[in-house]
Amino acid sequence: MLNKRTNVKRLWFFLFKPHTTMKNGGGFQLILSFKNAENNENVVFKQDGQRFGTSQRTLKLFSNAKYKIHITAKPGGDFHNLHCGGSDLELIPDAPDSGEYTALWNTTGIDPNKKGERQDLLFVLSGPAGSLRKQLQTKFYNRGDSHAEWGHKLEQLIWSCAVDATGTITVVDEQSL
Repeated sequence: MLNKRTNVKRLWFFLFKPHTTMKNGGGFQLILSFKNAENNENVVFKQDGQRFGTSQRTLKLFSNAKYKIHITAKPGGDFHNLHCGGSDLELIPDAPDSGEYTALWNTTGIDPNKKGERQDLLFVLSGPAGSLRKQLQTKFYNRGDSHAEWGHKLEQLIWSCAVDATGTITVVDEQSL
């Protein structure tokens, strides 16, 4: 009889067909984009350097707005749940077995941040093969505040991920386009 660790590892290889170039088992990429649902514009980010602990990059978002989150797993993977900023979101597959998903996120109830403040936003993506928990460094602005639109357009966040035998998915590298 196979133990739980072996079963998780086999399930991972079956679902993700991981790259063999990553150490400690399989690896894959997650490609994320965040767009304003009203005008389909990409969100912007600001380079903050080492000023804040979570990231060198701050995503700029509006309070009381809706965003489309698009996720692509390469190679394709099976995810069922997305939790972002305190909300459980419906993860809609773009096509069966494509590894591409879209979710709609409503930021109503998230207060704008004060000047010089950042907010760590919990992002959790999970499915049969494992779970990813990552903090995103964000700043929320009042709707209509033009400061939320100043910065670099974020076309994509690209996360290179690894999974361990227990199904914990870890981001080992992050790039933005």
